[in-house]
Amino acid sequence: MDKGKCIWHDIVSNFFSKRLAVFCVFQFSVLHYYISTVRHFSAVADYPASPWILPFIGQNVYCLFVYGISVVYFYSNIPFLQRHEMYVLMRQGRIRWAVAKALRICISAVMLSATEFALSVLLLLPRIECTVEWGRLYDSLAMTDAGSEHGVKLFFSYELINENSAVKTALIFGIVLCIATGLIGMVMFVLSIYINRTAAVVAGTFFAVLPVVFANLYLSEEWIGFISPLSWLDLLLLYGKVCKRFLSFSQIVLAAAILLPALSAVSLMGIQAKDLSWTNEE
Repeated sequence: MDKGKCIWHDIVSNFFSKRLAVFCVFQFSVLHYYISTVRHFSAVADYPASPWILPFIGQNVYCLFVYGISVVYFYSNIPFLQRHEMYVLMRQGRIRWAVAKALRICISAVMLSATEFALSVLLLLPRIECTVEWGRLYDSLAMTDAGSEHGVKLFFSYELINENSAVKTALIFGIVLCIATGLIGMVMFVLSIYINRTAAVVAGTFFAVLPVVFANLYLSEEWIGFISPLSWLDLLLLYGKVCKRFLSFSQIVLAAAILLPALSAVSLMGIQAKDLSWTNEE
């Protein structure tokens, strides 16, 4: 029980940090740029907005890029070898310490995804309604050109609305967002152990840039989408509406069920052999 409390305290204290504040600033800025135009149209049309706007954000490659960079910054303190961690590792041992850090990365991915959803809802206020449906506003933006006439900067896909209910779509998007965030964090963790933190940050930045690359090359280079976790957030890809061959939602979940434990195991092997070098930064 005490071990569980220690791990949870470590996760919470790490999550609510200056890095989270910077993450929120980045995300608030980019989401405000796009969502403020939706809120303005909501006022003009006199239609309230439903809370399920985040799946449409996932169709914008620039939002995905900024989210990726924000995630990389949040995880940039890996491999968590700050000097105060030395005493924690001495008490827990290398294996238990590394397991706790892998759990921190995965649970933080869920918490970052929840933060993203909360920010998107916050920016819709006060033009928001509590409903499980897509709502008249998004239907109008998807089925007419009113959005372009009023300067709405988000694209609202009728195919996305028509494929599933709003709640199911948001749930699928949320799960994929958690998976993509966690995978980036775990890859960075492994690389920071086996190579160094610079390599981890470079790899994370590579994953952040991939959605932009894929958006420009998907017609000829479909394979890029398979290695671009953030591109999976465009749910039309998962529904088979963009590429002839692409991962389905169930395949992404299966891949996560294999990759996350595998990356954790690789990190455990690496931490046992690593000659640890501690830093004085917070």
